[in-house]
Amino acid sequence: MNDVLLQALRTRITGVFPEQIRAAVAPLTDEQLWWRPNEGSNSIGNLVLHLAGSLNHFLNRNLGALDFNRNRAAEFAERGGIPKADLMAAFDEMVANAEKTFDILTPAGLAGPSPEPTMHQLVVQDLINVLAHLANHAGQIVWIAKMFDGSAIDDVWMKTHRSAGAWTRRA
Repeated sequence: MNDVLLQALRTRITGVFPEQIRAAVAPLTDEQLWWRPNEGSNSIGNLVLHLAGSLNHFLNRNLGALDFNRNRAAEFAERGGIPKADLMAAFDEMVANAEKTFDILTPAGLAGPSPEPTMHQLVVQDLINVLAHLANHAGQIVWIAKMFDGSAIDDVWMKTHRSAGAWTRRA
């Protein structure tokens, strides 16, 4: 069962949710990418920066041995100085690092001790937390992007699950 769980986590963390984020960001202008309804809210750009920083830290550094120093405050302080192409290149680099991390994870390793023992006991708990965090912010990104043009990313949830192999219809 651990091999099925590891593959399901990998599919969603490196495929489904990154595809949803890319689909949501693609039609946006730089201005839309950094739009926020108020100073207490985050823009899509901030959320993408935050996900890249968080996953590079909690997944790729902690579990994949990536050399990474995170500046969490900067993820939320940015106000639009990063063009969409550069932002998405950083996001895509994080996803590529996540693929490398999953390449070294094993089903047996899921029961190993968490490198963040103040948060979790086991590696599987770390991965579930990464997945939940990514899913939460991907949903926010899609929702904000749909405010600009709802038809541009219609049915993104189903399309990305199908294309990443996260589920198939049974006859």
